[in-house]
Amino acid sequence: MDGKDFPKWKASVSLNEGENIEYKYCIIGDSGKVLRWEGQGSSSNRKLTVTIPKVTSDVLSKGEFHDSPVGIDAGGSGSHSHSSSKIERSHGTSKRDDHKPSGHVDWQITSKELDKFGAAIVKANQENGSWRQKLEFVKTLFYDKSDSDPCTPGDLATASGFNQQEPETSHLAMIAIYLHFLSTGQVPCYDVGGHNRPNRHAMLASAIDEALDKIKKTPENAYVIRKIHPLLPSYSSAYTAQVPLTRIRDIAHRSDIPKEMKDDIKHNLQNKLHRCAGPEDLVTAERIMKQAESGHYSAAFMEQMRIFMVELREFFNAGGLEDRLTEMKGKGEPNAEGIKLIDEFLSQKRTSSDFRAKLKALIKLRKNFDSFISTVPHGEAKQRARLTDVSLEQFAFVLLAEAAQILEGQGANLDWKMAVEAAIGALENGYLSESVDVKEAEALRKEGEAMLSSSSLNLHRLKAWLDRSIRLCTSFSDAMQDLFLAHVGPLGNSLQVDPHAAAVFVEAEVRASVVFQLSRILTASIKFAKKAMNAPPWAALQPGKAAGRLVEHQSLANLLDHHKGGETEPLIAFLEHAEGDEDIPPFVKGIVLAEELPLLSHLGVRARQQGVVFVCSDGPEAFKELKGKQGSSWGQFVELNVNVGGSVTVSRTELRPERGQEEEAAAVVDLQSNADLTVSEVLACEKASEETCGAKSAAAGEISRIAAKGGADFKAPPGCALPFGVMMKAAKPSWGRYVEQAKEFDAQATSGQLAEELAARMRSFASSEWKVPKDVTSAIMRSFPADARVMVRSSANCEDLQKVSGAGLYDSIANVEVKEEEALASAISRVWQSLWTKRAALSRRSAGLKHEEAVMGVLVQQMVAGDLSFIAFSSNPITRDPNQVYIEMCVGMGETLASAGQAGTPYRFTYDKSKGEAAVSSLASFSFALVPADGKGKELKEEVIDYSSIPLHTDEALRSSLIKRIAKAVMLLAKERGTEQDVEGVVVLDSKEPQVHIVQARPMVLAAVSS
Repeated sequence: MDGKDFPKWKASVSLNEGENIEYKYCIIGDSGKVLRWEGQGSSSNRKLTVTIPKVTSDVLSKGEFHDSPVGIDAGGSGSHSHSSSKIERSHGTSKRDDHKPSGHVDWQITSKELDKFGAAIVKANQENGSWRQKLEFVKTLFYDKSDSDPCTPGDLATASGFNQQEPETSHLAMIAIYLHFLSTGQVPCYDVGGHNRPNRHAMLASAIDEALDKIKKTPENAYVIRKIHPLLPSYSSAYTAQVPLTRIRDIAHRSDIPKEMKDDIKHNLQNKLHRCAGPEDLVTAERIMKQAESGHYSAAFMEQMRIFMVELREFFNAGGLEDRLTEMKGKGEPNAEGIKLIDEFLSQKRTSSDFRAKLKALIKLRKNFDSFISTVPHGEAKQRARLTDVSLEQFAFVLLAEAAQILEGQGANLDWKMAVEAAIGALENGYLSESVDVKEAEALRKEGEAMLSSSSLNLHRLKAWLDRSIRLCTSFSDAMQDLFLAHVGPLGNSLQVDPHAAAVFVEAEVRASVVFQLSRILTASIKFAKKAMNAPPWAALQPGKAAGRLVEHQSLANLLDHHKGGETEPLIAFLEHAEGDEDIPPFVKGIVLAEELPLLSHLGVRARQQGVVFVCSDGPEAFKELKGKQGSSWGQFVELNVNVGGSVTVSRTELRPERGQEEEAAAVVDLQSNADLTVSEVLACEKASEETCGAKSAAAGEISRIAAKGGADFKAPPGCALPFGVMMKAAKPSWGRYVEQAKEFDAQATSGQLAEELAARMRSFASSEWKVPKDVTSAIMRSFPADARVMVRSSANCEDLQKVSGAGLYDSIANVEVKEEEALASAISRVWQSLWTKRAALSRRSAGLKHEEAVMGVLVQQMVAGDLSFIAFSSNPITRDPNQVYIEMCVGMGETLASAGQAGTPYRFTYDKSKGEAAVSSLASFSFALVPADGKGKELKEEVIDYSSIPLHTDEALRSSLIKRIAKAVMLLAKERGTEQDVEGVVVLDSKEPQVHIVQARPMVLAAVSS
C-alpha cells in the first residue's frame, strides 16, 4: 500500500530553540506495551535540530483572486455534503510530517513576531489541552473570569491587551483564526480526563456569543464576528441539558452489534464525549459510521446511528442546510412569514433548474432571517437562525458558481441581463453577510436594476457599472488580507499549525466567499463589454515616444526616494499607483500606470506640460501582461511608444543619451519683476490684476465680466481677492529668516522624505509667523451674505501662467463659513502655507523659480454647491485636435477630478466644433462624490453615488444638451481671452434648466508631442 493511505497522528512536545534531539518510531499494542521499535539500536535514531519556523502567508497580491476556492467545489458539491468539513484528518505526507533521518526542519512562514494578545493565545493553548479548556479561555477574555480560572476579575483581558467592551478588530480576527484552527484539527485538542459533559461546552459557547452580540458592530469588525459564530458548538436546549447526547450510551449497550463495535463506541466515543468532548470526536464518529455502513448491521441500529450523527453534527455546527431548515420549521422559527419563505425556497431548491429562481427565493429568506436575528434576544433560536443563514450563504455560493460557469462559456455571446441579475444576487448576498460595503453594494444594486429595466443596452453604462463592481471585489480581497494576513502566519507558526494550512487561510477565506463568484461573473462580463465596445486596454494621457532606463516602483514617491541625489539619467517607469497630485521629476521621461486616472487631473496636466509620455491601464490585466513581457529589459535602456489610439510598446534600444544631455535648460521665469507687492487691501475680483493678485484672481474677474455680457450662457460666482501685498505685509518682520530657510531647503532636500520634512518646517514657520490681519477678514466678511460659504483658493504669482500652469500644486480650502472670522483667517493662512507643499517646492526648484520670489495671493469665491463638476479644454489635449472640446465631469465637487484621489473613471465627452455634435467616451464609475459637509469647521464629505438617480447618467437628451452648453462656454472664453483655455466649473441641476457656473480658467500649457 502507498504510504498516503495510512493516517498520521500528531502530538505536541515543548522544545527549546537550538536543542538537538534524537527520536524514533515504535508500534504500541492495546496493553501499552511496545511491540516493535524502528531500526536496530541507537545507530538508527533520527536526529533533529530545533529551529524557529518561518511562515510565509503572502498568498495573494492585493486585490487578487485565483481560480477556485479552497475546500469548496466550484460546482457546489461541497455545500451539499452532510459530512463534516470542519475536521481535517491528516493523511499521507506533508511538509510538517516529512521526517528525515537527520538535519533540521525549515518551514517557510512569516518571521513577524506575535503581539501581546497573540502571545496570550499561544500561552493559553499550551496550558489548556482540551477543547472545553480552550473555549473557556476565549470566554474568559470577554468576562471577568471563568469558573475554573484563578485570575482575579479582568486580569486576563488586561494582561493580554484585550478590550472587553470594544475589542480591536485585529484581536477578534486572531480569535477567529484560533477557533478555525481548533475546529479543523490543525491545533489538536487532548483528553485531559475529568468529567465535563458537552453541556459545559454549550454554555461556554452561549456566553461567548452573548458577549459578541454586545460589541458595537462596525464595517470593520462585523465580518470577523460573523466568522466566529459558526466555530462554536451549539447551545440548543438539547445540549445544555444536564446529560446531553445520551443516545450514544444506549447505542453502546445494544445487543444487536458485536463486542468489538460496542467497545469501540463505548471507549472511543461515548466515554470520550461525556468526559472531554472535542472536534476530534466527530472524526471518530464518522469513522465508526463509515464502518457500520460497510458492514451488515441491523436496520434499527443503523437508524439510531444516523439520528445520533445528525445530533452530533448539530452540536459541532456541521449540519446540512436542509436539516437546519427542517429543524427551524419544526420549532416554528423564525416566524410565520419565514416558514412560508422556507417552504418556497426548499421547493425551488428541489424542483427548479433555474438558478435565478432559486437565488431570488434564497435572498428573500435571508432577508427574513436578517430581520429576525436583529430583533430576537440572545438564545438558541438566534443561534439556529444565524447558523442557518451561514448555510444559505454557502448554497448561494454554489448557485453563483453555476451562473459564473455558464457566463464564462458564453464568451462574445454573453447574456448581459443574466450576468447583471447574477451579479445583483451576489451583491445582495454579500451585504447580507456583511462582507461588502452595504451602501456601495446597494448603490450598485439600484444601478443594475435600472439597467435591466431599460429597453436597450448602453455599453458605456454597463462598463462603468462593471468597473465599479470589480473594485468592490478587490476591496473585499484587500480587506481580508488586512484583517487576517498579518496574524495568521505568526499565530499559526507559534501554534505549530501545518505551514500550508496557515499559508492558504486568507486565500481560502476570499475564494470561499460569494464575492469570489461575483468576481468571476464580472470578469466574464467585462471581457464581453470591452470587446463589444472595441475598447483599447490603454488610455494615452500623453502620447509620444520616450527613451530611458526601465524601472518599476509602487508610486512616484517611491521612485523619488529610490532615485535621489541629483539623478539625471532618463527613466521609463512602471508604476502601480498614483495619487494624482504628484510632481513628475524631470528625469522621468515616460510612465506606464497600472490604474486609470482622470486625463485632466493635476498629474495629467503636468505630464502634458513637461512632455512626459504617459499611459494608463484600463484594468490590471493589460498592465500585468505588458510588465510580464519585459523580462531581461528591466534596468536596461528602452523606448516607450504610445499612440493616441491606446497602442503601447516597450522595446530595447541602444540609444543612450549621456547624463544631462537630454535635459533642456529650465525656463527661468522672473517672477519678481511682474509682481506688484504694494497693494495690501482686499479687492473685488473685477479690480484684480495678474500683477497684484495673481493670474487666477485676474482670470476670475475676467470671467465675471464675460459672463455679464450678453450671449454668455453661464454664470460666475461673486468673489474678492487678497493681493500679494497682504501676505508680504504679514511676512515682512520674519522675511530674512524665511529666505534663509528657503535656501536651506534647496541645499538639503535631496530625497522625498527630506523634502517633506523641510517643507513641513517651512509651513510651520509661515503658520506661526504670518498672521492674517483682522481688517482683511472683516473686509472679506462684508463682501458676502452673512450665511454664505466660500471657497478660499490659491492665486500665486507662479501658477496659471502662459508657460507655467502649476495646477494642483497649491491648496484651496472648501466650504468655509464666511461669518466665522477665525475659520476664514485659518483658511487664508493654510493657502499661504501651501507655498510649501512638498510638490510645490520641488516644482519651483525644477522650473528654475526662486522660492523667495514666489508670493501668494488669495481668491475668495462664494461656494456653488454644484450637482456636477467639470474640467474642460477648448482644444483636445490628448489628440491635439483644435476642432474638439474635451470635457471630464464627475458628481459632486471637482476635487474628485483634479486630485485623482479615488479609483474610477470620470464622465468623458468630446464636442466637435464644426459639426456641433457631442460624443461620449465613457460614463463615470467613481464610487462616491465629494459634497460640502454640514457643520462648523467641516469642509467636504463623501457620499456614495447612486448613478440610477443621476440625470447625466440616465438622460441622453440632457447629457447632449449639457455637453454642448459647456463646450460653447469654453469656446467663448478661449475667444475672449485670446488663447486655448483649461476651464473648471460646476453644474446645478435646477428643476427647470441646468445652470452652468465657471469658477476658474487658465491658459492651456502643453508640451510638444515627442515622436
